Amino acid sequence: MTTPTAAPFPHDESQPPRTNPRRAATAAFLGTVVEFYDLVIYGTAAALVFGRVFFRDVSPHVALIMSFTTFASGYLVRPIGGLVFGYIGDRFGRRQALMLTIAMMGGATVLIGVLPTYATAGALAPILLVVLRLLQGIAVGGEQGGAVLIAVEHAPANKRGFYGSFSTAGAQGGTVIATAIFALVTLLPDNAFNTWGWRIPFLLSAVIVAVGIMVRYGLEETPAFKKVQQTGERTRNPIRASLIEQPLTIVGIVLVMSGVFACWYLLTVYTLSYAVEHVEIPRTKMLSMVTVATLLVVVMNPVWGAVSDRIGRTKLVIAGLLIDGVLLFAYFAALPTGNLALIFVLMLATTGCGHAMVNGVVPAFVVESFPAEVRYTAGSLGFQLAGVLGGFAPLVAVTLQNSRAGLMSIPALCLLFCLLGAISAYTLRRQFRPKPDTDLEPAPTFG
Repeated sequence: MTTPTAAPFPHDESQPPRTNPRRAATAAFLGTVVEFYDLVIYGTAAALVFGRVFFRDVSPHVALIMSFTTFASGYLVRPIGGLVFGYIGDRFGRRQALMLTIAMMGGATVLIGVLPTYATAGALAPILLVVLRLLQGIAVGGEQGGAVLIAVEHAPANKRGFYGSFSTAGAQGGTVIATAIFALVTLLPDNAFNTWGWRIPFLLSAVIVAVGIMVRYGLEETPAFKKVQQTGERTRNPIRASLIEQPLTIVGIVLVMSGVFACWYLLTVYTLSYAVEHVEIPRTKMLSMVTVATLLVVVMNPVWGAVSDRIGRTKLVIAGLLIDGVLLFAYFAALPTGNLALIFVLMLATTGCGHAMVNGVVPAFVVESFPAEVRYTAGSLGFQLAGVLGGFAPLVAVTLQNSRAGLMSIPALCLLFCLLGAISAYTLRRQFRPKPDTDLEPAPTFG
């Protein structure tokens, strides 16, 4: 195995690129808004309504488990999406791959909005739901890594943390829009919501997708990929090269990100269902609190990204993981009390201090860990393997909830993942630094 080295980010002042860092960051932000709007409305619908409309003749608890199983199924194929679109992005360009991911995601989401229910189509309904969910998963698998690349690879060396943070902020931006729309839709009478109201957010995706495609259509290819093209350094098979040359770095990224993803989906998907069904907190209030907490992540992402440009990425990733795990534990302890003020404060602290700290820094952290010729493939694979673990968190939580281990075993397990991620982040940067003969300017970059 060879030690990964980050390829130079060229700066050709005589021919400045038409795509400046702000435009690239905007394109990355809006694209991930689209992708994660679609993803989150599915997760929210799985928590609130899919168990009733797609799974019948079983107990409510079993229906919820089956509903969360369809949510988790999309994560199983995300690594496949990362490899497929990573191959396209490393061989033919980041832009082409990202145009395909946004079109696939949007199409699958709109079709979910017109699916027949179990009452209409019987067993065919959940089968079609799973197929479309798998297409969503493949699309997101290629989106995350690509959005990170176009933001970071267009950025100047001393601002990669700041500009890269917008690529992951888009995920929370999509979450804000999705939860806000669902909060409005849940104001409908129960019969209307269960019959047709839940379809509205899925159908509205068509409008958001059209905006995202228009923004990305005019985007130039990244300087790093152009450099790889010019020098002939493109690998013939980036999937093979990633697996043979970068396995330890990929595993390191998986461990770093798995705790982050698990914490996030437990907070925004699982505890939403738990609070409504078991604590009897009105669903509109819970959705509203999740919306505000997620908006805080959007605001704090660039703040932490900019801080990492000054003091280093690694120390912020480690601190964010530990804070995320500890505060999630406190949040779970507060849930059964039904104290809305306490629950809300802990939710804000978990998202703004823990999650946003890692979320804002990790784009540059991941991009700087891999050479340009396999950066899309290897980075996407690391993200998506971690996503598999995070995607199953709500399903595992529902199972543990009624077990002898009890409710608090859920955040305890998540805290363990965060601790492993923190250790991995420290080890990753100590063992795998870029060679000093590149122009990466490592002093402000690595903690």
